[in-house]
Amino acid sequence: MSLIDKNNLTYLTAVERFFLSLKGFGQSLSASDYHLISQWEERAVPVPVLCRAIERGFSRIPMDNRSRSRKISLAYLKDFIEQEIGATEP
Repeated sequence: MSLIDKNNLTYLTAVERFFLSLKGFGQSLSASDYHLISQWEERAVPVPVLCRAIERGFSRIPMDNRSRSRKISLAYLKDFIEQEIGATEP
């Protein structure tokens, strides 16, 4: 018996993989990034909406800052992501 909820892992894994693919490297996120993902899941933000918001937030980062993407995290993008989520909520 697993102590990890399978549905939670699926949501978390989908968002984690998507974000890491945008960054182009990395194997896992920070604890604060995992916490943000769980908050979005609790708010029932659909994965496609969240991924689109992450992608749009990432695209707003100036190109010269993207070259230093090791420092870019979901926490760094949180304001951009929240704006995008807000724009899609009724």
